[in-house]
Amino acid sequence: MFDIKNEEFTFAISPFERVVDNEIDPEYPRWDWIKSFVEFSVPGLKAQFQTEFTVGELQILREQFSAHHDALIAQREIKPFEFRSECHQLNMVIRKVAGADGIVIEFDLRPESHADSVQVKGDFSLDESFFSDILKRLDEMIAWQN
Repeated sequence: MFDIKNEEFTFAISPFERVVDNEIDPEYPRWDWIKSFVEFSVPGLKAQFQTEFTVGELQILREQFSAHHDALIAQREIKPFEFRSECHQLNMVIRKVAGADGIVIEFDLRPESHADSVQVKGDFSLDESFFSDILKRLDEMIAWQN
């Protein structure tokens, strides 16, 4: 989903298993789970953990990234989007920077799925050049098979 890295910053999410749920809707894989590794690091802090996303929530996230990308290209405003994963281990707000050619992603990572988990909060900016890779990676995660 993400693979944003430089000398001082890493934010990467990669799938490792798909759990098919045919009981809810055998025709449409919206409720399949994509188990993923999350890696986040900045100087002095490194967090790695596992979480999972439903295909449906990844599809919604992809639609919102695409909408924000379109807003950047058209230079129009768009409402911020709040993403809260089903497991509550990755929450994000995607916000277009007014009058600029980029977005800010505010994140809240919780390495454990319970309410008392340590939280890692922060934000980072992306310009238009990151979107094609993010959209491609989201498409790959949505279609990903074991």
